Amino acid sequence: MGSIQDLLQEVPLAAVLRERVALADQKYEAALRDVEQLQRKVAALEKENAELRAQIPQTKQADLGDDTDRVLVHMFRARQLEERDVGVMASALGMERGVMQYHLDLLREAGFAESTGGNYVLHHTYWALKPEGRRRVVEGKLI
Repeated sequence: MGSIQDLLQEVPLAAVLRERVALADQKYEAALRDVEQLQRKVAALEKENAELRAQIPQTKQADLGDDTDRVLVHMFRARQLEERDVGVMASALGMERGVMQYHLDLLREAGFAESTGGNYVLHHTYWALKPEGRRRVVEGKLI
């Protein structure tokens, strides 16, 4: 028994107090068991939550704005390499070159497009869609 019960043996009405202390000990132990059980449940639910989150498709489609989608569609429709030059695309879509590059950076980060090189002396940089970009255009019904 605990030290509290040892002290209570010397006090009058000790039997009643011992019973109450024993009951409190039982309730405390039951509460500890409940806490342990709830901790196991929380751990199981956290694991299940992580597994379910892993099943959620990790697409960045929602992060793209309308202008970025316009760039994606332009690249999708472009038939010749020259139509996918940063300057040509900027002119075709009525954007400044820096703004066009911003949208191309977003597409690269999303895994939809990539730079394919260019003639850097003449300041030409060409871009191409990746399969994920074409999928975004078609499945996202952008055209």
